[in-house]
Amino acid sequence: MIDRLWHHRCTMVGAARIAPGRIRRKGVPRVRLGIITDEISQDLDHALDVCEDLGVQTVELRAVDGANIVDHPPERVAAVGETLTRRGFRVCGVASPFLKVHLHGDGPAGGATHGAAAATREEQWATLARSFAVARTLGAPMVRAFSFWRVADPTAVREEVLGVLAEAARRTEAAGLTLAIENEHACNVGTGVETGWVLERLPSPAFGVIWDPGNEAALGSTPFPGGYGHVRGRVAHVHLKDLDGGGNWVKMGTGVVDYVGQLRALAADGYDGVLSLETHYATADGGPEAATRESLATTRDLCAAAGVALTP
Repeated sequence: MIDRLWHHRCTMVGAARIAPGRIRRKGVPRVRLGIITDEISQDLDHALDVCEDLGVQTVELRAVDGANIVDHPPERVAAVGETLTRRGFRVCGVASPFLKVHLHGDGPAGGATHGAAAATREEQWATLARSFAVARTLGAPMVRAFSFWRVADPTAVREEVLGVLAEAARRTEAAGLTLAIENEHACNVGTGVETGWVLERLPSPAFGVIWDPGNEAALGSTPFPGGYGHVRGRVAHVHLKDLDGGGNWVKMGTGVVDYVGQLRALAADGYDGVLSLETHYATADGGPEAATRESLATTRDLCAAAGVALTP
């Protein structure tokens, strides 16, 4: 059971600290476009070249050279940080694989791991600690979390998952960072309803959501306006990807997600963070790089249609 005193304290101090993406400013909220670099290439230098060419100076780091950034030794992470600083890039978040493991037992992965090393539940606190260290080195304000590989009935395990996330939020708050749970279709918290249930019980200012409309759509439910209504006000970060009616990842704006409506709602709610492109597909002739290029172009069009002001 979650410590009620901690729950009360989080509720009282919630306005004292603002997580990434929940900053409110006067006037029209402005957001930045970002890119998850390994959606372009595992070669970080090449990925940064493409980002520069596209006019994007904010990146999210997940996999580099075939391994998740939190699995690299400290000296390699430091070298990555030096490269990013020298080239003028900001890191909006560390896409850690924290809790992307089985809740009970072991077995094959329940979804994509994106270069994360195989790990057990018992090893997850070490993963979180390494994620904090990487975030500090790279100057990132946010670390990602998941909710264990999805079981047949996620409601049957949600109290146990909540307990782990509550402890993770405590540790993250002590580290001076933000922990953001991604609604992931392959994990137990995949829809807006499931995410909202967790957010309601964890009001910590150090805890929010990486809202991913495409992931909810992959479960066959409607991310906007339905799912979003359960997470609004707690969005720390946003992932952008789209999929068609057959469940295939496609170019932004050509799938089933109402992104104009979603982006307009985020702006109306004062979202002032990063929209991080995570394409998940490759074109036949240009691979993942071409997919990122074409989806970034349509994302800019979608933002313009929604009246969302972008800042470099």
